[in-house]
Amino acid sequence: MEACVVMSENYFDEALPRLLELLNDPDPTIYRTAVKGLGVFGHRVVLPLLELYKTTSNATVKACCIKAFVQVAVNFPEVTFPNEAIIVLESALDDANPVVSQSALMTLGHFAKQEYEKERVVPILIKACNSANIAHVQSAVMSLAEVESTQVDQCYSSMINTDSTDPLIREILESSMSRRQSLFGG
Repeated sequence: MEACVVMSENYFDEALPRLLELLNDPDPTIYRTAVKGLGVFGHRVVLPLLELYKTTSNATVKACCIKAFVQVAVNFPEVTFPNEAIIVLESALDDANPVVSQSALMTLGHFAKQEYEKERVVPILIKACNSANIAHVQSAVMSLAEVESTQVDQCYSSMINTDSTDPLIREILESSMSRRQSLFGG
């Protein structure tokens, strides 16, 4: 990480293309390290990541681009992402590859807990709660469990009071509602 800080401060133009290239490496240790390193570079990497996401057909690279957003947000939580990033995350939910779509859900879940992004991403996660994809519903419900919002309360109430809600989702909802109760009271 120290090396990434030095690179970001002194060799950004030289290091960024190399880190982006490493996202294509077949070794998970290498591409995961590149994702973490990109997070140290901050929001300057968001637009290059969006460009790479849009131009690659490799699902692992797409997922890495999305996961790098989380690393940027962890290191720079006070800076908002461009609207284009949120649009890409929302569209990634419909990606046929579950690695990409689940990465997008995980990233949106992380953003939902950040004051600067919450307002934009909570509605997207609520929409995912109505997906036909049960894995998406499960992830979205669990992501929203730790977000204080009346919109989430209304979503959960609607889902729990609908007879057609899948039994597994109902169980996750009950657990998530309990978690919300312990976190936020009420």
